Amino acid sequence: MINTKIFVFLLAIAGLVHAGEKSENIVVGTIETIHSNALNEDKKIWVYVPKPDAGRGPEKPVYPVVYLLDGSDHFLSMMGLMEKKCRGIGHSCPEMILVAVTHNNRQRELTPTKAGSYAQPEKTNENSGGGEAFSTYLEKELIPYINAKYPAAPYRVLVGHSLGGLTVMHNLINHSALFDAYLAIDPSMWWDNALLVKQMDVALKDGRFASKSLYLAVANTLAKGVSIDDARSGSDQKNLHIRSILKLVDTLDAHPQSGLRWKWKYYPEEGHGSIPILAEYDGLNFLFDFYKLADFVRLYDAKIDGAGEMKQHFEKISAYGLSALTRSGNDGWAGAAFFT
Repeated sequence: MINTKIFVFLLAIAGLVHAGEKSENIVVGTIETIHSNALNEDKKIWVYVPKPDAGRGPEKPVYPVVYLLDGSDHFLSMMGLMEKKCRGIGHSCPEMILVAVTHNNRQRELTPTKAGSYAQPEKTNENSGGGEAFSTYLEKELIPYINAKYPAAPYRVLVGHSLGGLTVMHNLINHSALFDAYLAIDPSMWWDNALLVKQMDVALKDGRFASKSLYLAVANTLAKGVSIDDARSGSDQKNLHIRSILKLVDTLDAHPQSGLRWKWKYYPEEGHGSIPILAEYDGLNFLFDFYKLADFVRLYDAKIDGAGEMKQHFEKISAYGLSALTRSGNDGWAGAAFFT
């Protein structure tokens, strides 16, 4: 494994830095190059780790890990959201490590089977179908590497958009033990004649999704003048993408006893390319809706058993496997580790 080089962003906006003034680099993470035997190539990952706050929480904190596909495209938006939503007063999710996975050949790595393209479904793409090897890379190489090098907790989240969303669903269905929570952003469920929708219909019946969470974001990719109902019942190629996702929604709806905690949302004002940032925000809100303390200020009221309510709150968090994983609580509260 080839070691780290610092990942640096430069604040270089014309007119804001005057002659003679000192400028500094803004360092937000690292890039690492790791050789993958499963994929037979070197892989780059971008890693962000929260900065510890002295005197708050456990001396050696551990963090849940978000694994983000198409990492070079989505690293900054997800990192910014995590910095804002998961730190400080009123935070609504635990502080987490972000591992952004980049792809040398995204169509090969992010498709579970060899099949045709969206535009030419009858024409097989010879670069496709490496999704199982990619899952092996995640399970056997990347996750163990992150666990060994970084203060990683066992709780893991997988996030992906488009073909990345397809990969999220593939891993939820076929490798459900790898991650605890899944965020699929406008996934390409049409792939291989909607094979994963059919697989999901079978998988929902055997209990493999107990304690798992899924947020499914759907962009407006409707053809002009076509409604969602029309797309759902139609058969035209133009609406294949959204129709396949709606079939997934209907399949999930048909199995309420599956044990999967899930939610979907349609974004009528967002297209396939613009949806990720909003979906990331909403996805974190849903996947960690059990985590946020609704009104922590009231706990300072002398009439309220603040310590008791905090204890109950973190006992609830513990039910999701996050006990003793978080480092800082609201305004100096020690967090779940304080009560365990």
